[in-house]
Amino acid sequence: MKRFLPALPALAFAAFLPAAAQDMQGMAANCAAPASLPPALSGWAAKTALASATQESGLEAAMLTPGRAADVTLHPTRKVNYVAQPEKPGGSVAHGGMVAVAIAEAGIYQISLSSGAWIDVLKDGAPVISSAHAPGPPCSGIRKTVQFPLPPGRAVIQISANADPAIQIMVSRVP
Repeated sequence: MKRFLPALPALAFAAFLPAAAQDMQGMAANCAAPASLPPALSGWAAKTALASATQESGLEAAMLTPGRAADVTLHPTRKVNYVAQPEKPGGSVAHGGMVAVAIAEAGIYQISLSSGAWIDVLKDGAPVISSAHAPGPPCSGIRKTVQFPLPPGRAVIQISANADPAIQIMVSRVP
């Protein structure tokens, strides 16, 4: 009987695989078509390429346009000299970078991300506290959204703890 015991965990795991594969297929089937997005997120559909900055002096070349999504390339975290220490910098294999956005009118702005990366928003070098967090719309490619109250002027978005060397991001004003 002892020789069969090691096989039991493997058999139990093998029995679980078809159910897990079925769940994954169901999720893919549910997302066969892209989600219809609200007007505030309509800019998510067409992304422009943008390289993130590794230091503050590179932010002028790493500007986001509100209402337009960007496919942002990131860098190994150890190569990024953040304006302020990120709250969650990530481990030795994480990726990060910085982008900036010019805010024309004070209001609540939502930052939409394609991954679970950590973001810190800075205004004049000081952190801005987020006011809301939520998942993105199902099947949209938006994994999470974070809202921040922002005054006019330039804001810096620090991206950290991302597993991949790229992320999609969009800043939009909350109506």
